[in-house]
Amino acid sequence: MKVTYSPQLMEESVFRHLNHLERSGFRAEYDEFHSLADPIYELPEDDREEAFEKVNELFFREKLLLGDHVLKALEVCGLIPKRKRQDSRQPAAVAELPGGASSSGSGESEEDSETENEEGQAVATGEEAEAVGMNAEEASLEDDTPASNIEEVERHVEYEDEGRQFEEKIKEIMVKRAINKVDEGSNVLNRVSGLPVIEMRVLASRFANPEEHEELEAFLIHEFMHARDMMDPEFDYEDAFIPGNPSVKNLITARFRLLWNIYVDARLAKKKIKSVMPKEARYREFDNYYRKIPEEQRRGIFEGLWNTESVTHEELLSMATDLETLISKYIDYTEDFTPEDQEYIHLQGSPCPLCKFPTYNWVDDPASVCDEMVIEAIQIDFPDWESKDGACDRCIEVYELRAGTS
Repeated sequence: MKVTYSPQLMEESVFRHLNHLERSGFRAEYDEFHSLADPIYELPEDDREEAFEKVNELFFREKLLLGDHVLKALEVCGLIPKRKRQDSRQPAAVAELPGGASSSGSGESEEDSETENEEGQAVATGEEAEAVGMNAEEASLEDDTPASNIEEVERHVEYEDEGRQFEEKIKEIMVKRAINKVDEGSNVLNRVSGLPVIEMRVLASRFANPEEHEELEAFLIHEFMHARDMMDPEFDYEDAFIPGNPSVKNLITARFRLLWNIYVDARLAKKKIKSVMPKEARYREFDNYYRKIPEEQRRGIFEGLWNTESVTHEELLSMATDLETLISKYIDYTEDFTPEDQEYIHLQGSPCPLCKFPTYNWVDDPASVCDEMVIEAIQIDFPDWESKDGACDRCIEVYELRAGTS
């Protein structure tokens, strides 16, 4: 198992980070980067891309340690074992860039095995070393070019023995540049057959400001928790088919994502790990989706989900699809809130009973605000409709025009 970063992510992240440092008055890394990168322009055009990639990788992994934020998030989520200490250092060969600039390459050692030190403790080598972030400065490299005068080291790292059930299942973790915020997130590829591959997409701009790296790690932890769930047999994730038209599918997907986010944030909060949203901020998001549910029941549902120890993918999807499933799982019906009451809760995005389109602007009880002629006009077209069924504001406007009351 190894951790890889796309050249596009490394290039833009390094560029943004160095520019931020330079504007803040810290020029050392900025000047060092240009001392290696500027001579590349004198190389033949066909050789420049590879040379720039090596310099970007050197700074992303080793000089600026931007990849360490990814590794920390993976450790927190239990996707790779936690490092106990870095105890030994020894020189390693470093490839020479065309034109004289030096950098470590991205090659892998021929043997991927786990050896033992004198105390009999496991140390990572080869491809496993890449999995925990030893990358170019931690894994030995093979290159026929002469060694440069920039000294690199190979770090032998010891790990805790616990919590390695996920690491052993993962073939590779690929971190790529996201195009925009909608493109950000994690996914697990090849889950059914072979070793799964975790793909993380993240905006390079998140790596720019050192003062915002806490937010970067919170984002990575949150998204890697989703990937962990997708690999967890107890969560039992599967690519489920969501019936309905595109609007309904989008609505159910949005609710499912919200409920899953709450489940992730709650577990992180119990471990006192910062996530992308604190509890009250997540409740405000939940409140926006389910504000038609009475306040007492709405808060009860949220607290029930927040305190849930374990939930499956199927249960989350059922709750996102069916309001009755969500309500009955976390609250008890009372005289003040009966099963009949929940049938007439008009959630944002639910289909209007008249036009069948998802609506975000409900008229909950048209009889209380409309002329009796409007109600009669609706019931001529929809004999089974009652005022408590509600309707979207556009349909009410249409029937007001028909009845001549607007």
